[in-house]
Amino acid sequence: MMPSMPKHAAKWLLACTLFAGLAFTGAFAQPVCTDHAEIENPPPFDFPQRERFRLFWNTWLAKDVPFHMGHDVVVAADRPSQLTGKFDYGIVFHKDLEYEWVQAYIYGPTLGDWHMLGRYATNSDGKIYVDLPALAEGTYVVKMVVMGDLSSTNAYVRVVAPGTQAVVFDIDETLTIDDLETILDYTGIEYAEPRAGAGELVERYLALGYHPVFLTARPYWYAKGSRQWLRDYMHLPDYTLRTALSNEDSIFRTADYKTAVLQELKDAGLTIFRAYGNADTDIEAYERAGIAKNQTFTIGDLAGDSGTTPIPGGGYFEHIDTVVADTPDSDCR
Repeated sequence: MMPSMPKHAAKWLLACTLFAGLAFTGAFAQPVCTDHAEIENPPPFDFPQRERFRLFWNTWLAKDVPFHMGHDVVVAADRPSQLTGKFDYGIVFHKDLEYEWVQAYIYGPTLGDWHMLGRYATNSDGKIYVDLPALAEGTYVVKMVVMGDLSSTNAYVRVVAPGTQAVVFDIDETLTIDDLETILDYTGIEYAEPRAGAGELVERYLALGYHPVFLTARPYWYAKGSRQWLRDYMHLPDYTLRTALSNEDSIFRTADYKTAVLQELKDAGLTIFRAYGNADTDIEAYERAGIAKNQTFTIGDLAGDSGTTPIPGGGYFEHIDTVVADTPDSDCR
């Protein structure tokens, strides 16, 4: 029998909502800059007591490698929101974890410590949908813990004021040299090789106060490896990262999926200042999202296609020196 979804920790959510309502009486003159250091060292997390899996076959499933993922979100400061967690095991088959309990917790500097958001049951697709209260502007991390084996995954929440400026980056063949690098990275043969200057490119925008969005058509089960690549190999923040939540979106509906994410970001209050890509699906999505062609930069075989601005040479150092060097800061505080 499928478990019912229990109620959330209502008192704490109400307190957060009231706090946010007080904090946002009146608009800020300037958005708050993303401080990627503010959640890098959260307070120690005390894992809950482990429980038995509800379904006996999930005990065997959990002996395989977990590929859980949290779907990062950008949300407006004045409204509650929701994020998705996805739970599966196995490097080959990625079997969904069905009808099992997951507990979700949130931390951010304005909260002071970890707080429980609620207890959720995965559905037949291995997903949970975590409700978030209205929160003060800033960055938060949500930890989701599978109660049957205490495996976990994180998702990041960026709460923004209107006008917060962002730069969007595709990953494969945009930050990496080609799509084959994804396979090598996923199988553990080697880290995906970045294009020359790719890490420096993102770092320059970070220094200017722009919020980075890594928007990739990689499927959900490679979110874990993508975060590791951004953090451990590129030495970049691994959020906001968006991967496709279905193989259909990843392979057949890439432009639609990316367009929908970009619209979601804009609806939350982000202003997309500039975007980087390499594929026709990137170009289509950026155009449909209303990003100007002179702020849409393309690299690789389709550099300059469809009126976009080309990046010559296959690397970013010249582009950094000639374009990014003259870019104004994002006017955040």
